Amino acid sequence: MLPLGRSDPLRFFYAVVYVIRASQAALVLSAAFFLLGVWLAVAGDVALHMYFMTWGLLAFYLAVMYVQLPGFVNAAPVPAATVYILASYVAGTLGSWHIGFAAYLPFSLGYVALYAWGLWDKPTYYPNVITVLGLALLPTAATPLEALLSFPLASVYTLLYRIDASRARRRFSRAAALAVAGSYAAAFLLAKAGLYWAFLLPAAVLTAAARPRLGDAYGAASFAFRWLVPLSILHHHFAYLGFAVIMSGLCVPYFLPSILYREAPRYGPELLAIAAAALVTRLAGQTALAGVLATALVLYAAAKSLKMKKIPLIPPSGR
Repeated sequence: MLPLGRSDPLRFFYAVVYVIRASQAALVLSAAFFLLGVWLAVAGDVALHMYFMTWGLLAFYLAVMYVQLPGFVNAAPVPAATVYILASYVAGTLGSWHIGFAAYLPFSLGYVALYAWGLWDKPTYYPNVITVLGLALLPTAATPLEALLSFPLASVYTLLYRIDASRARRRFSRAAALAVAGSYAAAFLLAKAGLYWAFLLPAAVLTAAARPRLGDAYGAASFAFRWLVPLSILHHHFAYLGFAVIMSGLCVPYFLPSILYREAPRYGPELLAIAAAALVTRLAGQTALAGVLATALVLYAAAKSLKMKKIPLIPPSGR
């Protein structure tokens, strides 16, 4: 790792460029997995559909979280570490179809080792424990839904804690971060027994630690996501398309530009409206219509983002 402010500026710059490029590669994989997965559902291949949608969410949250890693731990991974993370994610994805999600163990171990650089020394590090726990649980997943409830869900909980606590002007605390992480771990273990309602517990703990404000699209998505996940006891699409809701309210408008290194587009309520419509139509059994809406969501966000002006990556020396 290259510590912020204590490393050669040029080395640090190129390490961050590797982080950005790896995140962009993961984002492209994510979009491809989502689009293929949607139409596998329409074609009736439910098993492969669930794998592709889970792979897409794993890749998406790799992109979202990895691009922020230097800020989360105040250090940039050396380029070799970034290559390892991306390669081990791809290997885990290929292997998970054959041997299960234990194939992600090298990826999880490598990523946890990077997070170990910043866990307890500063309040800004405290939320990282939630993500680390999700990474550790990923190789234990026995089904695509369990994999969805590991690293991707932990990533969202981490982001919601960071953002909603900051909006409420609350300092991050070890006790709150550990409470969210502990309740999440308990819920994950109970979910292995089919008790998905257990995710009411981390939803409640997270809300107590970082209550969302409902005055904008992000706040509405933040509130809705917490309570959609426990409803996966009724239908797994409450969880899967619950991610579409939070991605539309948070990750796409706020984090996609930093991954693509482009200016941020302006969004109205359309992303959240399309995601909500996809959830409702899929739960109503309208698979083809839900597929069209999900495809439109991916393509619309991609088109709107890619037409924005690129931000140049200029080395500190100007070279």
